[in-house]
Amino acid sequence: MVQPRKSRLLHDTIRRYLRRQAWSHLDKLIAKTRVEDLAAVMAAMAERDRVAIFGRLEDNADRANLICAMSPPFGKTVLDPLPADKVVGILREMAQDDMADILADLEPELAARVLEILEESDEVEDLMAYGDDTAGGIMLPEFVAIDADQTAEEALIALRESGEDVEMVYYIYAVNEHGHLVGVLSLRKLVVAPAHKRIREIMETDVISVSTETDQERVAHMVAEYDLLAIPVVDDANKLLGLVTVDDVIDVLQEEAEEDFRKMAGAGEYVPAEASVFRHVAIRFPWLLASAAGGLIAAAVMGNYEETLEAQSFLALFLPVILGMSGNVGTQSATVTVRGIAMGHIHHGERAWATVRKEIGISISMGALYGSAIGVIAYLTGDQPHYGPAIGLSIAAGMIIASTIGTVIPILLSRLNIDPAVATGPIVTTSVDFFGVMTYFGIATYLAVAMGATV
Repeated sequence: MVQPRKSRLLHDTIRRYLRRQAWSHLDKLIAKTRVEDLAAVMAAMAERDRVAIFGRLEDNADRANLICAMSPPFGKTVLDPLPADKVVGILREMAQDDMADILADLEPELAARVLEILEESDEVEDLMAYGDDTAGGIMLPEFVAIDADQTAEEALIALRESGEDVEMVYYIYAVNEHGHLVGVLSLRKLVVAPAHKRIREIMETDVISVSTETDQERVAHMVAEYDLLAIPVVDDANKLLGLVTVDDVIDVLQEEAEEDFRKMAGAGEYVPAEASVFRHVAIRFPWLLASAAGGLIAAAVMGNYEETLEAQSFLALFLPVILGMSGNVGTQSATVTVRGIAMGHIHHGERAWATVRKEIGISISMGALYGSAIGVIAYLTGDQPHYGPAIGLSIAAGMIIASTIGTVIPILLSRLNIDPAVATGPIVTTSVDFFGVMTYFGIATYLAVAMGATV
């Protein structure tokens, strides 16, 4: 990955060459630039410029690598206008899992013509049948599998013969005569093993594997948890079907993190920058509608304290501070909890409630600190003695309530099999505003009455 300053320079230089139609200079620059770096700067360009850059690539391998490095729907954009035979030439340079993903995005008529030409059409169609977010959808169907009864020397010969057909070799998988997965060993262990040793004598029989329907996020967590470079994918009969490699896992973790953050921010699914304004509005509107509803509920609660506000207008000055602090704490707790659930660090049961207790403890400490500081300011600037305690206690109580809501809601949603990233934002925002207003005016009214002030 290029450094930010170099990335900006590369972006500006490419844009300048495109604007001046300096094709020879552009071709030389593209030839010297890594595909990954090129994809990074192209992401910030208009679709017209991205298509123009793709058109300058002459080698099908470079075209395939660029499509794989770019986010959808770039592949569809540049391949749909091409004839089927040219699309096939580019797709043949890809791994079969990437090939299946790209084909699924193409126009159905073009995809059908391409599949008629591809020699690997059966394998690719099998991959396309799996869900996009499953192990089957991201697995590589090319792998090295050897008979458990072979010797180490025979296995090495088989590995050399299949080397060109396999993209990555991290582990050697042992199967029986029915193709069922029975063991695994590292490439290093195979290389250093005595030539006469049988594979079943040196392999590990406790194989960590996933099924084709396992969620890709679960696959990523397993690879991270067990420090694997690849994980085998098997069917219900434990027959080896493919592998999910660590590079795909990195992509999954990045995609899932971005998806969770978009959902929590109310931005919904990924929408390309060049999408219409209406498309962006349609994605964001429901979340904002829920937030607006929460604001109206909070306003209705404030209506019950209209007389208190008229008599003690000073309280209104600190309402944004209280709601803002509570909202920030609720968002922090919700973000930490949602990511903990997504990464598998927070599970149901005692560990989940330990997280709740910890977040409450943190909020009590922060509430005491900020409540004391802002309460002193309110006491010194207000003309009623109860203003300081009321505002200080309200900030502390609001932060504790917000932290509790922000931690408990995602855990409960997860237990109900509802994606916590989707619903947490609107629920936490609405709940924090509602309880924050109630707590503030409740405490202020009580202290005003206790100290003999006008309510």
